[in-house]
Amino acid sequence: MKLYANPTSPFVRIVRMALIEKGLNEGVDTTFVDAWADDPAFLDANPAGRVPTLVTDDGARLTEALLILTYLDAIGTTPSVLAGGPTALSAAGLAIGVFDAAVAVIIGRKSAPDFDAGLVGRKRFRTMHEGLRRLDAAFAEHRTSFGLPAIAAITALDYLVFRFPDHDWRSLCPEVAAFRDAHQDRPSVRDTVPRG
Repeated sequence: MKLYANPTSPFVRIVRMALIEKGLNEGVDTTFVDAWADDPAFLDANPAGRVPTLVTDDGARLTEALLILTYLDAIGTTPSVLAGGPTALSAAGLAIGVFDAAVAVIIGRKSAPDFDAGLVGRKRFRTMHEGLRRLDAAFAEHRTSFGLPAIAAITALDYLVFRFPDHDWRSLCPEVAAFRDAHQDRPSVRDTVPRG
């Protein structure tokens, strides 16, 4: 399999973490791309030019992180990343909403330097703050496993700390921060920290 990725994308990170957790990472050729550069091979794999994109061994092109995770659960062994039922998916959804809002700010700044102060920017920051608070409350019952709630929560917190270091994100989600610290040496956490 081939994974088109970016070392800073939180959507890529949840896929990379799942690959490591499921023991599938060794069978994947990860190619880091600049999603803004329109590399022909990457666009052939995904005309939308978005990461992550996974090309399976039989040539299927899978786009969108949650669809890729569904595929990985279907082909891989335990643990199931998407297990845990509605409450687990709800907690994961809060975390994904947080980093989706953060990505929207980063992209918005590319076209409008004052994006943060505008209506959409303010709404995205509100989503990040309130989302982390709610995630912290919802996360308490998912601390014993390392499925999508844990993967997405760690990804959300690390992405905000990486992209917006002038905010105290950890104080908004002490449960998530403590869980992240307790797992800092776990290969899926350690080897996928955003860098750029």
